[in-house]
Amino acid sequence: MHLNRLSKHLLKRFILFIIGINIFNFVFPTSLNGAQKKPDFINTEEKLDRALEAYEKGYKYYRYGEFEKSEDSLKEALYFEPNLVKAHYWLGKLYREMGRLDDALFHWEEVDRLNKLIKFRREALKIQNNEYPDYSRRKKVDGFIKKAREHYEQAMILLDEGHWDGAEIEMDKAVSLYPGNPLYLIMLARIYWDKKEYQASVRFYKDLLFMRDVSFEHFKEGADRMLKANMDYVLAPLVTKHKKRFENKPEYQEIAKLFIVEDTYLEPIASAKVIKKLNGQVVLNIGMDNGLSLSDEFRMKLKAYRPGDILKDPDSGKNIGREPDKVMANLLLTKVYKNTSWALIQKEFSTGLKAGDLIEFQKTR
Repeated sequence: MHLNRLSKHLLKRFILFIIGINIFNFVFPTSLNGAQKKPDFINTEEKLDRALEAYEKGYKYYRYGEFEKSEDSLKEALYFEPNLVKAHYWLGKLYREMGRLDDALFHWEEVDRLNKLIKFRREALKIQNNEYPDYSRRKKVDGFIKKAREHYEQAMILLDEGHWDGAEIEMDKAVSLYPGNPLYLIMLARIYWDKKEYQASVRFYKDLLFMRDVSFEHFKEGADRMLKANMDYVLAPLVTKHKKRFENKPEYQEIAKLFIVEDTYLEPIASAKVIKKLNGQVVLNIGMDNGLSLSDEFRMKLKAYRPGDILKDPDSGKNIGREPDKVMANLLLTKVYKNTSWALIQKEFSTGLKAGDLIEFQKTR
């Protein structure tokens, strides 16, 4: 919970006491993204002030669901004061929700270790029952990690033996138990890709590339697969997300160039397209894995269109724009699945709707 003024004061006094008698003597092995170095001239009390201020920010960000900002702030708090128990607790809880089980377990074990060292805890350091990673919770997380590893190892054995379906089942179980493990994600994505189940493969590549610390090697592989699957609309926000990390790499720049639109009149933008038309309905190549939800059914209107022809300057031959898009139909989203959705054709125009037509979404809430 938030620290009130009294508890902050007591917490600062207690940590000063602990430091003074050298009960704690360890180094917290994390790097602080973008954080300033800890100057030698900052006194101990000022460090505690900064730690508590960063902790408060991290807690608030967590409550608002801004996990990356919360992670940065809580790590900053521990940078200035590695013994801040509540920062360890909330960082562990944050990592658990992000699927990073090893990191969660590490911080919860730090909570347990630090509390055992505190013989006379003061009011400001007391942890309520719903804020303490008890043994059963840590044991459960530890069990997830071990079980996921067993499924992963079994999947690798099955791959070596050529049993692709069995390997898929085992690797999917590993990812379900430990969704924040990049090794499990990329192996499952590769299995689906090799089985030519491209949409399923891209779904797991997307989860991998969404991680803020994804390696460039994995980023490049995922980006390549998304482009080959004609799912560049999935890749576009991920390229932007990792710009600061990878912008100095020539291979990243080549990928980023694909999303630079020099003239907005020349490139139509759509979120989906028609895959099939039958019995007054159409199948679209977008579903829950791409941002739709069951609550969108019968509440989202769609427009199907074909991009207008390119306009050229008659003298220079230069592309100068597009003719207006040709609206082919008005649709209503009726059913959302994992990778596809269905829509009712409410009204057709011109020559009618066909596979390959592009889709614009318009929420009606």
